[in-house]
Amino acid sequence: MKKIFTTLALCAAAAVPAFALTPTYKGFGEMQTGYAIPSGKFYDGGAMYGLATSHGVSLFDGLFVGLGAELDLTYYTEHDYHEDDTDYSALAVLFAEGRYKILRTKRVSPFVGVRLGGGFNGIDEEGCFYFSPAAGCTFDLTERFGFDASIGYELFTGGSKDWQAGNINCIAFRIGVHF
Repeated sequence: MKKIFTTLALCAAAAVPAFALTPTYKGFGEMQTGYAIPSGKFYDGGAMYGLATSHGVSLFDGLFVGLGAELDLTYYTEHDYHEDDTDYSALAVLFAEGRYKILRTKRVSPFVGVRLGGGFNGIDEEGCFYFSPAAGCTFDLTERFGFDASIGYELFTGGSKDWQAGNINCIAFRIGVHF
């Protein structure tokens, strides 16, 4: 694992001189909704709602790297031994994010991004790993402000044998602003 990260860091460092580095602050705020895909024999999936923010720097035109936080609330139906019950799970995550705007000089451009992090899954605060790739479109109104829309996949993995802290897979639709 260390070899992979070292290789990626060396490749990134080698690619940086090819671009003029002008680090500038950039922030994102997003609202999201989606569907939690059923997983496990006790969990039927359900609606997911959330808020996220990330702040960092644009290293060169088109590449953003930063840190962020996300809070999600997932409503689902659980199957108990005797009856079905609607319940919810709160997910709080801290993550590192990278985004690349493909058509850097255009006002409307597609982008791709990925979030990696960890946090707490559920009321019992079970630790979780968080992974979320996304693809979308950005709409620049000015040089510093615009709107974003994307679709992404979210994976929350729990380390506990308790079914509530197991994997939660979500398809997320996000809208937000960048500044």
